[in-house]
Amino acid sequence: MTMLRFCAPLLLVCCVWLIAWPVAGLAADAPVSSGNAPHSDAESQLLAVLNLAQQGDYDSAIDDLSDLIQARPNFRLAQLVYGELMVARTGRSIDPQISANMRDQRDALLDEAKTRWAHRMAASTDGKVPDVILQIAPQYEHVIVVDLSNNRLYLFANEQGVPRLVSDFYTTIGRGGAGKQVEGDMRTPIGIYHITKYLNDNMLPELYGVGALPVNYPNALDRAKGRTGYGIWLHGVPRTTYSRTPRASEGCVVIANDDFETLKANVTIGKTPVIMTAGLNWVSVGAVESQRTSLLAAVEDWRHSWQSIDTQSYLAYYAPSFVSAAGRDKAAFAAYKKQVNAVKTDISVDLSQISLFRYPGEDKMVKVAFTQDYSSNNYHSEDRKAQYWHQNDQGDWQIVLETEDD
Repeated sequence: MTMLRFCAPLLLVCCVWLIAWPVAGLAADAPVSSGNAPHSDAESQLLAVLNLAQQGDYDSAIDDLSDLIQARPNFRLAQLVYGELMVARTGRSIDPQISANMRDQRDALLDEAKTRWAHRMAASTDGKVPDVILQIAPQYEHVIVVDLSNNRLYLFANEQGVPRLVSDFYTTIGRGGAGKQVEGDMRTPIGIYHITKYLNDNMLPELYGVGALPVNYPNALDRAKGRTGYGIWLHGVPRTTYSRTPRASEGCVVIANDDFETLKANVTIGKTPVIMTAGLNWVSVGAVESQRTSLLAAVEDWRHSWQSIDTQSYLAYYAPSFVSAAGRDKAAFAAYKKQVNAVKTDISVDLSQISLFRYPGEDKMVKVAFTQDYSSNNYHSEDRKAQYWHQNDQGDWQIVLETEDD
């Protein structure tokens, strides 16, 4: 049985045409990164095939790819590469006329191949952490980070507040790219969210594959900035395909069904943070430590001022542009706090379960989330809070938004 029988007619034409774009063009002369987390099995097999092709071993590459296609007949990119390798082995170059629609589909698959290969060739992340994660609260077992610019989803485990890379997956994002602003723009949002629920296969159309994990877009900061839209999910793919091309959703983050099952097993509904960012900066643990120390010192000073009923010092931590959860601006908030504190004789404020996430897409902003245990001579409450701290031009940290942790 020849493997060409698995190829759809469109891919048969495209694969032959693709000799003009040799596999070796994917495989630049660079060492393969060994410090990244494991890829999904199918992706690892495909990348190994491309590595063999780079070395000119087309026979082994075709044999291995045949096994992959037999196991994953719906992996369109693997079908495409198989056709190209068959032509490359013969040394022939065939350039048939194809329709614009065929060419667009072929180009999208090439983008997927380049995206996957670029990740393989990226510098090792071994011993490094993404600078968007400064500290993870003990209540979060895992954190998800989606690098929208590079079509990659990372799953991190929480090891005493420090992220450890567990695995990473190729992902599809919105057709409009990253940075959602308004409903219908087909963009995937940039920001910090959490999983709100799990929708299983039986509840969904086939488009969403084996399941979906909606996130809480728009969050408090999105709403404050006037961003609109809804229905941003992490979800799988139809069973007729293994993966979708890099920009093919209406704003959701889409991964292969196998990868979705792995992700879902490591998600805690209502808790697991999902950080969506345009690009990811990997730094040493020491670099994150210095940033974390500076910010925690500011948070502690804020807490101490409040507990000491030093209202003037306390209010100094709120930026002129501050907005409260109740919609009060800085002046209204200051008047309210002065009135409240005037009748306080004793205040105790304890903070626990503190997370610090550098907010993507915002200049010098960090989301600080914590459990707040407040007691005074006439009131007690325990709540989950979120504050958005911004570092001003003088290097001082100030709060620009305060809300329930959503």
